[in-house]
Amino acid sequence: MSRDDAQVKYPFEFDGRWVLRYHIPYTVEHDGSTHRIVATIFARPSVHGRIQINRDGQLIAEYDELVPGSLVEITGDAWRVAEIEYRTRVVLERVTDDTKEETGCTGR
Repeated sequence: MSRDDAQVKYPFEFDGRWVLRYHIPYTVEHDGSTHRIVATIFARPSVHGRIQINRDGQLIAEYDELVPGSLVEITGDAWRVAEIEYRTRVVLERVTDDTKEETGCTGR
């Protein structure tokens, strides 16, 4: 699927990058459901992040111990963590089909 064919529109995505601000919920509509994505960033034992994904108010996936290079899946699309800044943001980059790898989801 090319970038132009993407069905899901991610808020504030620009040039294949999506900046998730610390503790700011992002809403994505997909397959008739509302998904809410929230990033949390921790300092100990080292800087790492967590992304939680809720669908219609129910937790459906949680990615923990995120560091640059970690992979996550949001509404069927793969993203790679590009950078994490403590209490500021998690920057995600789209993963193309030819570079897709397994994600570390502890799906619910």
